[in-house]
Amino acid sequence: MPIGTLLANAVFLLVATHTDTAQLLAWGWRIPFLVSAVLVAVGIYIRLHIEETSTFQAVRETGTKARIPFFDLMRRYWRQVLLGGVATLSTGSTFTLMITSGVSYGAQELGHSKNLMLGVAMAACALAFVCIPLFGHLSDRFGRKPVIYAGIAAEALLAFPFFWLLDTGSAPLAFVAYGLMAVAFSANYGPIATFLAELFGTRVRYSGLSVAYMLSGLLGSAATPAITVWLLSLTGDSSSIAWYILTAALVSLAALFLLSETRFGGMEEEDTASATPDEETAA
Repeated sequence: MPIGTLLANAVFLLVATHTDTAQLLAWGWRIPFLVSAVLVAVGIYIRLHIEETSTFQAVRETGTKARIPFFDLMRRYWRQVLLGGVATLSTGSTFTLMITSGVSYGAQELGHSKNLMLGVAMAACALAFVCIPLFGHLSDRFGRKPVIYAGIAAEALLAFPFFWLLDTGSAPLAFVAYGLMAVAFSANYGPIATFLAELFGTRVRYSGLSVAYMLSGLLGSAATPAITVWLLSLTGDSSSIAWYILTAALVSLAALFLLSETRFGGMEEEDTASATPDEETAA
């Protein structure tokens, strides 16, 4: 997410600074969308040339692929799908807060220029781009859940200070607010893709990861802009948005607590690597 947002904002900012308002509305807005075709091509190239893991290759060679993965997924892993999606809720909420809601709030409510807020968001994305691999590496060493716990807890603790710093109206403090939240988000987001993948057996791993992540997107990324606008119009106070981010973090922490650690379970195993405590007992 961060690198895509960084590139998108950079292209949009470049176009916006070289066109007036009339030109931007008439044809300039189309340029970022056309340029995005390059990223689509890069994504297709990577997908076609990257090697599958040994477990996927083994499933393919033995002909044990699930006929209808979604049905197998929901029959055996419905709990992991639901809890995985909810555990990832705060990831989407926090990222959307910084990139969408925070940018609009800073420009419309605090009087910052749109370009300044885009610059702040781009700086946060650049910082996250550096931090995400670091936290992913830490999760390889210490486990997925401890790192994700730390990230979600940091998001919760920063929910109010984030807006306190923004509400000062100071541009430097806006960078500080975004920088702190970007680090917290990175700790949450860095291990999350691997953690979600490890929740599911090889035969349904693609489907499990996709469904759980899309569920988190619906609960977090998709809902956050509408919820923050509604809260701000209802209360006129940024603290209402902070309460929402805090609540999302607490809900995610609760869901994460109910899931098993996956780092040390052995992803090479088909189903027992990601089993919940009840499933491990049954096995």
